[in-house]
Formats: sequence, structure tokens, C-alpha cells
Amino acid sequence: MKLSVRRLLKKSTALTLTLMVLVSTFYMFMGNVANVKADEIIKSGHVSYDVTSLNVRTGAGTGYDVITQVNGGFHFDIYDEVFTSSTYSWYSVGFYHNGEYTRGFVSSQYVEIDNNSEYTPDADFEEYLNNQGFPESYKDGLRQMHANYPLWVFVADLTGREWNDMVENENVPGRSLISINSISSWKSTAENCYDWETGEYVIFDSGGWVQASTELVQYALDPRNFLNDINIFMFESLAFDSSVQNIEGVNNIIAGSFMDNSDHYLDGYTYPTLLMHAAQVSGVSPYHLATRIIQEQGFNGQGRQISGTVSGYEGYYNYYSQNAVAKNGLTAVQNGLKYAMTTDSSVLLPWNSRYKSVVGGAINLGSWYINRGQNTIYYEKFDIKNYYHQYMTNILAAVSESKTAHNAYSDYTLHNSTFKFTIPVYENMPESVCTKPTGDGSPNNKLGSLEISGVSLTPTFSPYTNDYSAIVDNNVSSINISAGTLSGSASVSGLGNYSLNVGNNYITITVTSESGDTQDYNITVVRKAASSGNTSSEGFTTGYKLDMDKKTISGIGVSTDVQTVMGNLAHGNGNYSKVLKTDGSERTGSVATGDKLVTYSSEGSVISQFNIVIYGDVNGDSEIDILDIVRVKNYIVGTKNLEMSYLTAADSNHDGIVDILDIVAIKKNILGTKFISQ
Repeated sequence: MKLSVRRLLKKSTALTLTLMVLVSTFYMFMGNVANVKADEIIKSGHVSYDVTSLNVRTGAGTGYDVITQVNGGFHFDIYDEVFTSSTYSWYSVGFYHNGEYTRGFVSSQYVEIDNNSEYTPDADFEEYLNNQGFPESYKDGLRQMHANYPLWVFVADLTGREWNDMVENENVPGRSLISINSISSWKSTAENCYDWETGEYVIFDSGGWVQASTELVQYALDPRNFLNDINIFMFESLAFDSSVQNIEGVNNIIAGSFMDNSDHYLDGYTYPTLLMHAAQVSGVSPYHLATRIIQEQGFNGQGRQISGTVSGYEGYYNYYSQNAVAKNGLTAVQNGLKYAMTTDSSVLLPWNSRYKSVVGGAINLGSWYINRGQNTIYYEKFDIKNYYHQYMTNILAAVSESKTAHNAYSDYTLHNSTFKFTIPVYENMPESVCTKPTGDGSPNNKLGSLEISGVSLTPTFSPYTNDYSAIVDNNVSSINISAGTLSGSASVSGLGNYSLNVGNNYITITVTSESGDTQDYNITVVRKAASSGNTSSEGFTTGYKLDMDKKTISGIGVSTDVQTVMGNLAHGNGNYSKVLKTDGSERTGSVATGDKLVTYSSEGSVISQFNIVIYGDVNGDSEIDILDIVRVKNYIVGTKNLEMSYLTAADSNHDGIVDILDIVAIKKNILGTKFISQ
């Protein structure tokens, strides 16, 4: 690779200055270290934003014990710097851990020193933040950036979208992906995303991309995680602005990449000049075009869509991976190149040259996204209008691209230019910022088998059914419960022998996965009274839960059929029961909230009547789905009243009130991440 004399001089000068700074810093440190008090804070810093699970240790070295692990953006006070290597040092830091101020050490390799410009009270800026409508939880990050970059402008986009609606729609399988090589807490175990039997994740895109977990989606979706001077660039306008975007910035982005001093034939252009030309033609920021190409094709240009050699698609290019989605039996690469072979002169298709792909693809990018309102990296990923119209499926793409976008600007430009950032604000956001999940290990917390020796469970065991019941005769005074897990790395508590009282006995079996996630399996065992001919005053005994005040019966699983319910009732003296619908006709098929369990004597007179409650089935259709969420929402805002058993069923988390937390519980049940206990 050849370097110009100018670049060689530039690099050698930078290297000389760097060495001078390092040497002077070393001697300054050695000269002053004796004067640094043990309790004197010398500066502050934070974990680099792309770092996950950084160890904080008891001493300056990897041989010391780990106090805790922290993630990108975690702030701390710095008391001292200890040099143990010629390439990096260790910082003695102080931070709050479990409510107490704690001291420890972190490696300087993963630390960024804060710009310690202090924010002084600025009445005009505070009024501006309030007028914009920024919530309090946004303001600290914005204040710090205002102190460091007073020319920057922050605009609140009051989207009007409900936070939970955004999370739910980004959780659609295949819409928000993460590498299969990520830690387990980043990957979804929802229905159609994970096979509990095999422990394998469902691949949604070539290269091993799986559905991201709800927790990771919430982290990436929460703008408050990115209100720092680097990640803020995910909210920068992607439109071309010649006042701040220039070829020097393009060179900064592509430095060291495959586009730097490339020998690719580009119809007389270099990559920097071609990207500037594409920006002028398309109205899209050249910095965004450069970062998008690196994001899609790799820093070293290893993406096959720009190789020009893919079998059956030789000589075609797709620099921005447009329409590159695995479907119809073709890989993402094949579909992207298939699109490159189509004809549309307005975007220079077919893309049978690198020039056409870079420029024509930029025109597409502008018309598809940036010039129609999705004009930030964040909005290219998160479509707040229709949900589905997104440029990238990688849930963390906006995070990584924001860093590259930031690096396009010189320090002088950052401090002396007016940048405008449009930051979304959602309705009913969590009070606390959604943190990045850190757990790892197998998430499988399902039972593979569950048995009571000599006793039948109702319903028949399934790893996905969490509530069971059984009835035993009076002479059965104890039982033994055994179980096995689907995953060999999971552990189980609650197994073994149990003494039984007459009546209801409640037993919980808890499975804990390797990653620490728990799942409860609940068993109600009814031991009959001494005389099998005797029954309770209700005319039956059962493993279901009876509320004598509300006259409700619960503990019945979703979609349980009438025959199963009857099998869970023990009658005496010729008594019998029926399940009736709200219109009084006899129920067949699955029981639902609002049905009535009516028990009759042998002569046909009514002995008792209980309203059936299936938690989460708020509209009484025997299912838990989006219609139940609508019912609860309408009740909360006062447009729909809920009475009797329907109101009880709406309290899905069993805390005694019906509020937004019950909506969350229903959504988790629908997604399969946590089932409602009956």
C-alpha cells in the first residue's frame, strides 16, 4: 500500500507528538504521584460505550478478585493511575455499588476520560428543555453535552407513541436481530425464536442472526442510553449539509478501511470524491453513506455483495445491501444482488458498476428513508410511524454507526459548529433508564418431566404448562414429586416428599436456568376428607382455587376444556356440576372468564355457583391476546367498565389493582417470556 508524502508526514508528526505527550505525562505522573492523596479525586471517567461486562477488581491487575462487572457508559471517580504495562495502566476508581460507595481498579484500555466542563445553572437552557418537553430523565445527559458543546441544539420529538407499543412491535420475530454469538440475555426465547427442546435459537438471517431479547430491544430503543457526545450522533440529521460535511470528514471515516487508497475502478472517482458526489446527487450525508457501507460490507470490505464474483450475479454490486433479505429460498446476498440486476434508470439500476451502486443506492436511501422522515440513524432502525419500515434489522446498528458518524468530525468542528439532534420521547416511558442485559449461560428453565408417584396430574404434563392439580384419597397422607429439566445446566428446587393436609395443598417447583432465569410450576393437591361420600358445602372438592367472598374459581389454565375441569372436581352423594356460558347455555370446548361452574344435588337443585376467572382472559374468549390488552387499556383510561370476574381476570399480576403493569404481564404472556400464573 502506497502512502503520499503528505500523509506520511502527517502520520509521523502525529506519532512524534503522541510519544512526546506519553513521555511528558509519564514524568508528570511520576513526579506528582507522591502528592496525590488517597481520597483526592483527580478526574472522572466512564467505561467506553462499546464495552460489555468490564471487570472492576480489588487491585491493579487481572490476578485480583472481581468486585463487580459494569457496562459501557458506567461513570466513576478516578483517584490514581497505576502503570503496570508499557501499553496501558490501571485506574483506582470510586463508584456506588449496591448503595455503597466502593473503591476498585479498572484497566485504562476500556476507559474514556470525561471532559470535565462543569454544567453551571443556565436558566435559558433549562427553560428551553422544559419548552421542548424533555422529561427529567433526559436532562442530565443533555446538560453535560450543553456544557461541553454549547452550540449543539437538542430537539424533542414528542412522538405520541406508547413506549410499550414500540417495544411490542420491535419484538416481532425477525424484526430486531442480534448475532447468535452474543450472550444469552441478548437473545430472545419467545415463541418461534427459540426451541426449548433442543436449546437452539431460530436463525432469521444468513450469517447467524437471531431475534433480540425484549431487554436488549428496550435498551436499544431507550434514547436516554445514548445522550452522550458520541452516541448522540444516532439522532443527527442524515441530510447533506455542505456547511459541515466535507471530503476531510469522509477521509476520517474511511481511514484504514477498504475504501482508503482503494484500487477499485470507480469511473474516474476515488471513494472520497465518489461519496461526496453521491451526497450531492441524493441529498444524503456523505458521512452516513460511508458509515453505512462499512456497516453493511465490513471494515475490510469482506461483504460478498461488493465482490462482483458471486455465482450467477457476476459483475453486479449492492454497496448498501438494499433489499438484501433472506426469503423465497435465496440468501440475503442473493436477493440483494438479484435486486441489483433489475432495471430502474431513476436509481441507475442495474448496478453493474461500483459507481452505479454507490450513487444509485444513495438515491434509493434518500427516497426510501431520509427524504421521507426517517432522517436519523435511530429512525432508520426504529420506524415510529409504521413499525415495519426499517433499513437495518441489527438491533445495535444505530449504536455502532453513531460512533463512526461522530469520528467523521474533527474536534474543532465538534466544538465550533451547530449540530441539530432530533431525540424521540415516548408516552409512558419507564422511570428508570432501560439498562443493557448482561446475563449469560443457557436460558432454558423448563421442566422436561414432572411426576407425582402413583398420582395423575391434570392437565397432562407439558414443559409449557405451569399450573397443575391432582386429587388423592384420604388414605394418601404423603406424596413424592420428581422432575427432570430440558437442559442439563438447569437446577430444580421443591422436589421430594410432602405431607398432605386434608383439603388443598399448594406446592411450587422452581427451575433456575444457567443464566439465572427462574420458572415456577405450581401444583395443587387435594386430599379428600375421611369419608369419600362427604363433600364440602359447595358440593364438590377440587384443586382449583375458590374465593368464597367473590364467589370465583381460578387456577384453571388457558384453553382448558370442560372435560378437564370436570376431571378436577370430586363429587359425593350423587352431586354433579356443569359449566354454563353467560347466556345460561351449557359450555362445550374451552372454558372462559365469565363462565359459571354450577353444582347440583342428585335431585337437580343448585348447591353452589362460582364465576370462572382465567387471569389475562379479560374479554372472556378463553384466550390471552391483543384484545385483552385493549380491554385493560380502555378500563384504565375510563372508556370501558369491567365487572365481576372480568375485573378480577384483568389483575394479571395479582397485585390487587388493574394498571399498566397488568398490560405488561399480558404482553409477556403473549410473547412467551413470562406466563401469567393462574
